[in-house]
Amino acid sequence: MTGADAPRTDLFWELAGLIARIPGLGHQRPLRRTAEAFAERFGPLESGEPSGILREDLYATLRECDGYPDGLRFYLDTLGSGRTGTLAWAAVEQMYLRLYPERLLTPTEREELCALLAARAPGTRLGSVALRFLPFLPPGDGDAGGSEAPEALLDALEDALVLEDEAHPLLSFVEAVAVSQPPPLEAELRDWSDKVAHRIGCPQEVLQWARAREAARVGRPFDPSRLLVEIVAHPAAPDEYHVRGWLLATREGPSSLLADCRVASRGALEETVAALHQTVLERLGELSAGLRVEFLLPRPLLWLDVDQFPVRPAGSVARPIGADHTVLVRSRDRFHKRYWWPALHRRLAWLHSNPDGGFEAPAVRYAAPGGVPAPYELLTELRDGETPFCFVLLEPPPWDGDAAADPVYVLLEVGIPAIVALRRQGHHAEARPQLWEVLAGRLDALPDRVRHLRGVGPGGGGAAVKLDLHRHVTLVWDSQDGLEGAEAALGHPRTGGGHP
Repeated sequence: MTGADAPRTDLFWELAGLIARIPGLGHQRPLRRTAEAFAERFGPLESGEPSGILREDLYATLRECDGYPDGLRFYLDTLGSGRTGTLAWAAVEQMYLRLYPERLLTPTEREELCALLAARAPGTRLGSVALRFLPFLPPGDGDAGGSEAPEALLDALEDALVLEDEAHPLLSFVEAVAVSQPPPLEAELRDWSDKVAHRIGCPQEVLQWARAREAARVGRPFDPSRLLVEIVAHPAAPDEYHVRGWLLATREGPSSLLADCRVASRGALEETVAALHQTVLERLGELSAGLRVEFLLPRPLLWLDVDQFPVRPAGSVARPIGADHTVLVRSRDRFHKRYWWPALHRRLAWLHSNPDGGFEAPAVRYAAPGGVPAPYELLTELRDGETPFCFVLLEPPPWDGDAAADPVYVLLEVGIPAIVALRRQGHHAEARPQLWEVLAGRLDALPDRVRHLRGVGPGGGGAAVKLDLHRHVTLVWDSQDGLEGAEAALGHPRTGGGHP
């Protein structure tokens, strides 16, 4: 049953005209048989005395049939029996769709969504969210009493224009509502979107893009993009670097940004990284929220202070890249030695089974200055264990060119996922308690805490800043979101850089 506003009145008049022009339907017999079938199903038609003008009589009958649920559909199906394959009847069906547009959602989907929206967090203004995806709100939604009723909004969103390579506006609306809800409701809304997107043929990557956009819009990126920078240097020319860069965007494969650029100084290296950073910011736009910057470094460069490389986003002031983003170092040696991966995965599985594991023994092991065990001793001690997960080196061993005598190489081989190294020499006695204080917490959140430490700046106060910890901490980190899917883009490893 529908209303009787003027535009629909015109559509009924046009529908009556289309039927009247179909050969054979101008006779009383098919009209009478259809009326009799309708009367058996719904009750007799009471359109009054016929006017003798076929179109006017059909118009009155159609309007009366529309007063019954599914009555008009039944009348047309009965009258059009045997004629559905003709062009003339196709025009009738097109007119019916103008009266009753096909619904995007099934009744069950609509009912589920209304129930989820009714449970939304206080302060969630559905009208304001919907206005991002509609040219205007449906009538009544600007009133205080009707602005948050979902039914009219869903009607308008179902019929909204779908842009090329974009998710349906209704799905985008649901994702925009979801990001401001408590986690259980957020998950339910996203599950609803996943099911509906699959049924209506919305590609999963398109929905994921909309999801990432909405999460980034509120500063809660659920799957941040990553800038991956590989730096190597030849032992014979330590100040000459080769740089490659990729963007690992949300739900996309690696995209090459820079292919083997040779730079001849530390200053040129920093400028190259800053240019890559600016390129990524401009490409991602609002999706740059939560961007992680990862440096793939060989053992000789593992302690390179990449988190202090200066960047200057367009229109802003210069700052260390680590003050704005989570900056991680990934071991290039471990990436290219796949036979080291099982040991890494074993320790990562321990963290997965102990998600509340904290920054404390036995998960974290502290190595005093000059107290790192010999390589073979480390190997025999750590070869088969699940912990420690993290090593803290207050005096990280430098690279002397001999992998067989390097304890850090052993830590990588036995799968230690996280290595915290204090690059600054001295102040060890003061640094240990301060470092423990700022890094305390869940192990899986260690990258975030290191970023917060780096972002404090000299004016932030605190003993950790007085000791310059924020400028001298390297975090080597390999996790389940590692680079295993990027082998094709990374290609064959370059020679040099101390890579044996």
